[in-house]
Amino acid sequence: MTARHLIAPPLTALGAAGVAACLFSAFTGMRDVMVTDGGFCASGGPYVIAHQCTGADMRLLMVSILGILVSAGCYLAGTRMLGGWTGTAGLLVWAALFGTLGWNFIDLGLHPPAGMNGAGGWLFSGVTFWLMAAGGLIPVIVSAAGWLRRGGRPQPSLTAAAQPTVWAQFPGMGGGRSGMEGGQSGMEGGRFGMGGNQFGMGGGQFGGAPPNPGGAPKRLKLPQPEDSP
Repeated sequence: MTARHLIAPPLTALGAAGVAACLFSAFTGMRDVMVTDGGFCASGGPYVIAHQCTGADMRLLMVSILGILVSAGCYLAGTRMLGGWTGTAGLLVWAALFGTLGWNFIDLGLHPPAGMNGAGGWLFSGVTFWLMAAGGLIPVIVSAAGWLRRGGRPQPSLTAAAQPTVWAQFPGMGGGRSGMEGGQSGMEGGRFGMGGNQFGMGGGQFGGAPPNPGGAPKRLKLPQPEDSP
């Protein structure tokens, strides 16, 4: 067992636990700001601020933002070491983040704090966040369904292509005719070219057996002209 296999499982578990803890921190800090300050707070500056951010809310939100980045990096690195697809891990973190924050908007939009009216904007934000979460969750569900259909086997590579089949015929191997079988070109009774002359080798076959030398026509002897008297 290599060092990678020893480090990957605890690194993946630590990253997943860190993401969950930081999401809970962001959920708590965001909800406190929405309930106590109407969803808006600030601190510092020369102006009088109606809703001062508390130190606890600031710490919860800042730690959660930075912690999610670090924990997600550990989770993705551990997943990669284990041979998993980091895209699936990243989509899970995406869906968890926007799903959790979207629930805050929808829950407080349906049940606004006392003395607060017009929470329709929170409902709209919550639906938008959930749509963004669904954009990361749907590909994960499709990938998991494909993995179950394959019985846990890895997905075949998309770059693997079937080797092309090449048909070739070499001299001395009969069987393949050139052109249409039995087709005549030019004069009747003539093969490709002049009559009686066959294309390539014997039998009108491309790559067939060579013609019999004994069947070649003899040289034509013409009579010599007689001397004039």
